[in-house]
Formats: sequence, structure tokens, C-alpha cells
Amino acid sequence: MAINKVLIVEDLAEAQLWLKQATQLAFTDSLVMLAESVAQAQQHIQQETFDLVLLDIGLPDGSGLSLIQPILHQHPTSLVVMATLFDDDSHVFSALRLGAKGYILKDQSKNDLAQMLVGIDQGHFPVSPSVANKLLQFFQPTPDQNNLTPREQEVLTLVAKGYAVPEVADFLTIKKSTCYGYVKDIYRKLSINSRAEATLEAAKMGLISPHS
Repeated sequence: MAINKVLIVEDLAEAQLWLKQATQLAFTDSLVMLAESVAQAQQHIQQETFDLVLLDIGLPDGSGLSLIQPILHQHPTSLVVMATLFDDDSHVFSALRLGAKGYILKDQSKNDLAQMLVGIDQGHFPVSPSVANKLLQFFQPTPDQNNLTPREQEVLTLVAKGYAVPEVADFLTIKKSTCYGYVKDIYRKLSINSRAEATLEAAKMGLISPHS
């Protein structure tokens, strides 16, 4: 796709310059506009149509993630690419589920970033290597999944769906202390430490939908 107009949503001046220079290297004839907040970005997308939006997550007045769906609703052909420091599973998968088509981390030179952006013309969406590895790992089988007992899989499924441990215990008619023991064993077997990670693991094992 041709990239003629670009919106960079970034509040830090140094990062703005990095993104702008990389964009101008990749698309020499493109018009680049800047927004420093969610509110400024909203004004721009109401007035203009952008081929590419480079979007930070941590903005002064909110999360850049909140802009993805409004951008795509108003301009379905716009390409939204995250450009951020956040590389955790929660932010990566949230952005992609909301409709972002790329995820760039702020850990590379402007020339490397420009090369990633150039690929858009050939239909290659820009994704930082560490994020690409994260996506590959998500779709690979979990080595330890066969070590979970049927009861542990039931507990994991309910925890991943958002139920609190006492609710899981009531649902399965087991003692709360027993249920907490199951959760502890599940976390140990899967090498995880949070409900968000439990949800990702449950999706990888096919216990819940990745989009639930």
C-alpha cells in the first residue's frame, strides 16, 4: 500500500524525532503529522485520513490502545503500528486484538526502523524481532501442558475466564484451600506468575478462545 500521509502519536520529543526521521527515510514523499496526546490524535483523525499511524501506548492523557478502534472505525484502510517501550504479553496481544498490524519497540536505530517500515509497501507488517518471537511462542504447544491433571485444566480454564479462586472452588465444589493448591501447582508447572499469563497459557492449550 502507498504511504502518503502519516500520523505519529508520541509525547517525547526525542522519540518523535526518531520516528519522524525513520518515516521520512522510508517514505520520502510522505506528509508526516504529530500528536502528543490521545486528545490531539483524536482531533487529527477526525479531520484527516492517514495511511499509517505510528502509535505510542503511554501517553499523558491515556493509553494509545484506546485510539486503535476509533482510528479503524473512521478510516478502515489506515494501518496502525504500535511504537512503544511496552513489550509484555498483555500490551502486545491487546494491541493486535484491537486491530494493530505491527508492533515496534523503541530499541533500534532510525535506519533499522526505516527498513521495517519500507516493507509495508510489499505488504510486510513491521514487527520487532522479540515481539515476533513472542507471537511464535504463543502458537507453539506448551511443553508442560500434558503435566496438568484434568482437574488442574478445569481450574486453569475457570481462572483464565476471570473467576476468582473462591468462585472456582464453589463452582467445582471443592475446598478453597484445595483450589488455591491447584492454582499454585498450575503456576509452578507452567512457570507463570499472573492471571494474564494463565489466560495466555489456557489459550495456547485450547482451553479457551485466544479472543475471549
